[in-house]
Amino acid sequence: MMGKRLLKSVFTIFSFLFLLSFVVNGGGFSNAIASNSIKNDIRDKLTRISDNLIENFSDDYNSPTNSSSAKTEKNTEYVYIGGFPIGIKLYCDGVIVVDTQNVETSGVYENPAQKAGIMKGDVIKSIDGKKVTTNSEVSELIEESNGNPLEIQISRNGELKNVIFSSVYSSVAGQYKAGLWIRDSSAGIGTVTFFTDEGEFASLGHAVCDIDTGKVLPLSGGETTDALITGCNKGKSGTAGELCGVLESGVTGEIMLNEKIGVYGVFNKVDTEREKYPLASKSEVKPGAAQIVTTVENGEPKKYNIEIERIDYISGENKNMVIKVVDSELINKTGGIIQGMSGSPIIQDGKLVGAVTHVFLNDPTGGYGIFAETMLLKADDLYQQKMAS
Repeated sequence: MMGKRLLKSVFTIFSFLFLLSFVVNGGGFSNAIASNSIKNDIRDKLTRISDNLIENFSDDYNSPTNSSSAKTEKNTEYVYIGGFPIGIKLYCDGVIVVDTQNVETSGVYENPAQKAGIMKGDVIKSIDGKKVTTNSEVSELIEESNGNPLEIQISRNGELKNVIFSSVYSSVAGQYKAGLWIRDSSAGIGTVTFFTDEGEFASLGHAVCDIDTGKVLPLSGGETTDALITGCNKGKSGTAGELCGVLESGVTGEIMLNEKIGVYGVFNKVDTEREKYPLASKSEVKPGAAQIVTTVENGEPKKYNIEIERIDYISGENKNMVIKVVDSELINKTGGIIQGMSGSPIIQDGKLVGAVTHVFLNDPTGGYGIFAETMLLKADDLYQQKMAS
């Protein structure tokens, strides 16, 4: 029954549009063709079609599952606003090779990593079949090999590859050396964009990348802590500024994802004292006045005025908006957007519309933002996965 009503309604919509086009455009030929009598006759037909259209749609539209109030409740999501700093600790899924170096042996220099085909940015996943996740595990296995060949599995740009590696004896150190600089974790300060009643949170709006390789840090796990902002280094043309702070003791949440559109996870406790905002769909965001909420000194988050200069509704990345800081107080304090402010919520017309993601190096008052809707969809997906596991 519902399908028949819908089909009939679709037919009447096309009839309505055709007749309306005839009245307005003279059937696509000349307005002079449509006399007053014909126009009156068509107007009567349009009225009957309109009544029929409303009648056909009324049952479905007013049903409990499709009511206006139900749709509003489903589509309007309220979240707790962020703008406050958190400490972020990430543990790698494997061990990142941040550099290689020569080892002096018997008066000559060798680079065992290069010889094996290991490159900067590779992620060591296992050694002789043993999974490794820490620097100490890699060092121990290499030292115990005494220069004998090891089969090392690496990940390069998402592809796994096995190489044969042999350390060399260092005549300077008096022991076998691998010529590898490696990293198994990273820590820093970011800004929370929002969190929900369930505790799921979104932050940064971009991935945490290794400082030496520039690659996204592969995540095996992570945790959040409280963080205290102690000051900042102002940004200027050609140089990115940064927030300065310390990570406090105690774990406040679990980090579940580190990817190009942000760092996501679940807080252990929900701070219901924070302010709640409706979250805007990307279609609601428009160029014009807005505010960012951020913490640039010890204390609570503050709102600062910005302009959304341009919108990119198509990109699924983290550069959906071009923003400009116009608040003189924030410019005096930080020079504009600086490292550590990534994730700062963007508010427009009383709704959360996005988050700060990047700064323009040639002009720290400008940068990019990501849609909040994109971040919420990712946070919801992660939370559902966590509940299902």
